[in-house]
Formats: sequence, structure tokens, C-alpha cells
Amino acid sequence: MAKESNSSVVRVHKNTDFTIMSNHHLRNQKLTLKAVGLMSKILGLPDGWNYSVAGLVKICREGETAVRAALHELIDEQYVYVEKLPPNHTKSGRFEYVYHIYEIPYENMPDGLECPELFLKKQSEINQNADVPNTEKQDAENLHLEIQSIENQGQLNTYISSMKESNMKELNETASAPPKKKADKKKYAEAVTMTEEEYQKLSEQHSKAFVDKCIEILNNYKLSSGKRYKSDYHTILNWVIERVSKDYPQLDKPPAQSSAYDVNVNPFDQFVR
Repeated sequence: MAKESNSSVVRVHKNTDFTIMSNHHLRNQKLTLKAVGLMSKILGLPDGWNYSVAGLVKICREGETAVRAALHELIDEQYVYVEKLPPNHTKSGRFEYVYHIYEIPYENMPDGLECPELFLKKQSEINQNADVPNTEKQDAENLHLEIQSIENQGQLNTYISSMKESNMKELNETASAPPKKKADKKKYAEAVTMTEEEYQKLSEQHSKAFVDKCIEILNNYKLSSGKRYKSDYHTILNWVIERVSKDYPQLDKPPAQSSAYDVNVNPFDQFVR
């Protein structure tokens, strides 16, 4: 009697509307699945789209924290290079950041930089300070902090180098807008508070039952441990969602609306005016 095989057979049924991309990031074992997925998502978007963290969050199920973490992985693995342009090299007269995306990690000086001389100058300074410990690492960390600070203020100075000049003007006008007033937090449980906007973001990405369970678990943990957090919303993003997904997977059902997005409608448009 022939011995039964436990191996599985996977058949992929391909349809139209597909994307041709390099396999490099798919086979890079240094990247997490989230980073691989984000890179594939970016490469699959139509040409000419304007990129921003807010726009990427809009078309991804993961929240802003996960998208930022995946993006920084791609930066570390040199699939993405963040070019920092000083005021004397920009039309707006302010610091701007250009995200250059490469299917194959760049080596030495990346292609397509707007100011290659600035890259060479930076590399020269790094080489001169090679004897100073953690100089390059500290510089990279400061760059990440600067980018995060700008995006937290709602300034969308992150865009691909192929964007049109008209879009660049609109982007700079948006960046000059005054910061919004800090929203008041509401109490969603005895020890859990969030702004209405933060709660709405969770509700858009997960079912109401799932969000309620996250709030319940965080509330019980804070009351039993006496812990206090600066932001309950980011605490939920940090570890509560992962725990609820593991312990109560049946609650994390997709929203009633379709999860697919129309490739002919650019969701980034609402972030670039």
C-alpha cells in the first residue's frame, strides 16, 4: 500500500491587472514580511502617484507605527534613500526630504539624486569622522527623528523624485499650514483615554468588537498593574493589537466595506492639496 504524502500542492491562478517587479526584496531574508509587503505595495502603485506616510497608511491595514517601521527597514537595507535637501537647494526655502525608491538596493551613490554633491559631501564628512564612535549611526538616527518630527506636524515633504513640479508647489503650500490644535482625549474605559480621531483610526482598521476587546485588555492591565502611558492609542498599536489578534482571531474581521481600492483613484490626493 502506497504511503500517503503530507505535502501540499499550491496552484496560483493568475488574472489580469498584475504587477511586474524584481524578486530581490521578495528573497531578502533580512526583511520582515511587513517590509516586503510594503515594498511590493509601493511598486504596484500606478506611476506618478505622490507618496507620503499618511497615504500609505490609508491603503494598508496596518497602522502608522507599522508602516513607519517597515519603511525604516527598507531605508536600512538601501531600497529607499532619504535625500535631505537644505533650504538653499529648495524652492520653498525650507528643509525638504525626497524618498528615492529602488527595486535593487543601491551601492555607493544612489542614482537619480537631485543634489549628488550633497551626498558626496556627507560621505566625505563620515569618512573624516570614522575614528569617532557611532558618528554614522547617530547621524542616521537623527535623520529618522527629523523625518518623524516633520511628518507628525502634518508637513508632507516626503515624495518621490519623479513627481511633477506642480505637485511639489502644492506640497510646499500644505507644509506651510499652521499646526492643528491638539485634540482633547475622551475616556473609552475607566483607565483608557484617546482622541476621537485615534479611536476612529482603530475602527477603520478593525471591527468594533476587536477594538472594544483591545480597550478592555489595556484597561484591565493598567488597573491591575498601576501602569500609566503617555498615549494609550500608541500602546494599543505597540502590543495590545498583537495580543488580541493572537487570543481572539475571530474578532478581527475585515470591515463591512470592501477592502479593495480602486487603482484609478489616488488616495494620496487628499493629503496633497
